[in-house]
Amino acid sequence: MRFEVLGPVRVCTPDGEATLAPKPRALLAVLLAARGRSVTVEKLLAELWPQGAPSTAVATLQMHVSALRRVVGERLRTAPGGYRLDLAGATLDAAEFEQTGALDLWRGDAYDGVRAGPSVAAAAARLAELRLAARHEWAQRALTQGRHVEAATELAGWVAEQPTAEGLVRQLMIALYRSGRSGDALSAYDQVAAALGELGARPGPELDALAAAVRRQDPTLDLPAPGTPAQRSRFIGRRRELDRVIGLLGTARLLTVVGPGGAGKTRFSLELAREVADDHDAVHVVELAEHRDGPLDARLAAATGIREEPGVAVRDTVVRQLTGRVLLVLDNCEHVRADAVTLAHALLGACPGLRLVATSREPLGLSGEVVFTLGGLATPVAGVTDPRADAMRLLADRVAAARGGAGLVPAEQAAAAELCRRLDGLPLAIELAAARLRAVPLSEIMSRLDRRLDLLTGTSPVPRHQTMRAAIDWGYDLLTEPQQTLLRRLGVFAGGFDLATAAEVAGADPLDALTQLVDRSMVEFEQGRYRLIETIREYARERLDPAERAEAYGRLVAVWERRLAAPPPLDGPAHTEWLAGVGADHDTIVAVLDWTLRDGDPAKGLGIAAAMWWYWWVAGRMAEGRAWLGRALATAPPEPSALRARALRAAAALARNSGDLPAARRLGEQGLATFRELGDRTGMLAALNNLLITAQAQEDYPASLAFGHEALRIAEDDADARMVAAASNNTAGTLRCMGRLDEAEELFHRALAGFRALNDRRGEAAALTNLSTIDRRRGRNAPARAAMREALAIYTELGIAEGQLDAVEGLAQLDVAEGDPAGGLRLLALAERERSALGAPSFTPDEIADRDRAEAEARARLGPTEVARAYRQATVTTLAEAVAQLLGD
Repeated sequence: MRFEVLGPVRVCTPDGEATLAPKPRALLAVLLAARGRSVTVEKLLAELWPQGAPSTAVATLQMHVSALRRVVGERLRTAPGGYRLDLAGATLDAAEFEQTGALDLWRGDAYDGVRAGPSVAAAAARLAELRLAARHEWAQRALTQGRHVEAATELAGWVAEQPTAEGLVRQLMIALYRSGRSGDALSAYDQVAAALGELGARPGPELDALAAAVRRQDPTLDLPAPGTPAQRSRFIGRRRELDRVIGLLGTARLLTVVGPGGAGKTRFSLELAREVADDHDAVHVVELAEHRDGPLDARLAAATGIREEPGVAVRDTVVRQLTGRVLLVLDNCEHVRADAVTLAHALLGACPGLRLVATSREPLGLSGEVVFTLGGLATPVAGVTDPRADAMRLLADRVAAARGGAGLVPAEQAAAAELCRRLDGLPLAIELAAARLRAVPLSEIMSRLDRRLDLLTGTSPVPRHQTMRAAIDWGYDLLTEPQQTLLRRLGVFAGGFDLATAAEVAGADPLDALTQLVDRSMVEFEQGRYRLIETIREYARERLDPAERAEAYGRLVAVWERRLAAPPPLDGPAHTEWLAGVGADHDTIVAVLDWTLRDGDPAKGLGIAAAMWWYWWVAGRMAEGRAWLGRALATAPPEPSALRARALRAAAALARNSGDLPAARRLGEQGLATFRELGDRTGMLAALNNLLITAQAQEDYPASLAFGHEALRIAEDDADARMVAAASNNTAGTLRCMGRLDEAEELFHRALAGFRALNDRRGEAAALTNLSTIDRRRGRNAPARAAMREALAIYTELGIAEGQLDAVEGLAQLDVAEGDPAGGLRLLALAERERSALGAPSFTPDEIADRDRAEAEARARLGPTEVARAYRQATVTTLAEAVAQLLGD
């Protein structure tokens, strides 16, 4: 027979649970609470009728005794002055619980549902305390074993039952924190504080201290996995990478984490070991960084706590004792790679339950190896301050530690984001920079980033972590001489590069050495292009001697002189490809340009700058282009030359498109004078067209027409079809500004036909835009809209943002004219915002006037609320979204 009190009181026989009425059940509870001892009739009366026994209580008690005896039989015995329950041979769940502490014996509160007196209440209270202690013990064991999610689930239910049990709440908060749920941990604290507040109490100091530790994310709250060392600081970020690697580890026995120096491979592997420790019988970490000579077997034995046996090889002893499911971390294998490969191969073959994680700057190269490349932490994208990015979180945490709790202030966020990007998100570099912020302003750190290897120093007890230079030295010293030579020369690239360009800089086929540099995490490879992270790039440049530097840069100058010699292609796909290619290499091109103007041949720099103007204009980087052209013109020889004249014309075009018309006129006239002096008719044509547009923007229409007519005459004499089309288009623009629409329309049609015959897509789009304006002014809205949409499609295909804005503004004016002032005003506001961002204001007088009239008309036809709505819609709409909508309608 079995008696149960850990929940509703019941008797279980071989036939099932016995049925008992409430009073016999209460009588049973009193006798069970006595645990086989006699209970007098007087006490039974007091227990069964705690509010006072009636006059018939003795007779009624006899009835309840008889009813209980029908269930338990002779176990209910008469004793002197009372009764007792004989428990010999029976089981009592309360006794089982006291012996085993098994929480699954509980079905509810002890003696649940029994209305009885003080002895039952005392027994229930005693069992409740034992249950609470067992819950604490179970939770502590789960937390110690790293079963945080399981512990959090159980504890949440227990705390719901006992909301003021501070011990359980404390364990729940720790479980939640270690499960990555800091916010829920603090919510648990708030809930117990509220529950205690209803009783007029408040949480104790221990719980207060825990809540404060959670808020500051105290690293001592983290539990190291058995076999892994405790960490000195909190692990931040890498959640996505950890989840990915945990998934890979579930299907592989050998996983190698590779990455450059300072990427945090060691810390990542230890965090990985901590998270998967529950899946293994044992975890062992073997640190190899300081290993220099001799076999690795003895170091492995020491790390695993395995004693050597006389006459037995160390490896054999280790293999025999590494039984069960074991996770082994071999950290920093690169400098002992051959020995590490031999050891890993032997262990994996001899220990079927072994799973091995290695960290290295290159893969081990064993069959079945899964390689995971660890780069820098996630950084905010350019121009965005995102404090949630992993790199920003790490910087903020380490700055707070360096400043005694005072973290980054709001005014520092933008610079902090830029710092994280410039450091490629490398944890070691960020930690070293953060340590400097204790005594150096962030602005000072940013100003010294061009000397980052000297800036990024610290006092780590690990020598290779004391400076970024030491971290990179560690890998550089392991390279062969050809690999070192190639790495140094690759330092001249300021961005990504392809294999062909690397070959030209190296002066030989670099494929083998470059592949090995990728394998050793000194060079990154992604989507067909190679890249050095900033710290390694600076290190490589620092290693170049003057002669080697001049040779490497000289080779790169020759590459870009040749590639930029031909003008950009005119057709859509080829033009788009050209823009993408130059954009991908832009940083390297300007680095080359800078070198020519400082240390090389300034004339070559002037040529590169003059060839780049088109890219700077199309990409909306006009201020940058003007600065480079200005510097190149000031540095290169001043003697008249076709190259100098082309640079002057390019500078004039960028100045005009930036809105600086006086500078554009001055530079344009200097360029024209130089071309005239040289007798360069092709150059004169380009300069005249340039000046035609500038004078038009200045509303100097007589001069503009004079430039235009001269350009047309020369182009026609020279049978230069493209310049005939360009001069026709630009001269017609001046005629249109003067109100001479018939003459303008004829020339615009001539320009359109010429551009189409040449397959000059950009010219075609410009002529279509101009003809659309003529049609709109004459009330021919349907052909005006068709032409403007066609121009917008071409500009979009070519990736010319300024042209897209011209077309968007033209379509906006048609919307206003056709009765949609709200839609037109939205597009006009969007275009104005984008022009400001590009630094490309409108400069054609009649187009500016048309735009202003359309905006004024739209505002006049709308109420204040509708105007505000149009501007709000413009704010949340991107140019790409607006273009897609206009082309899709």
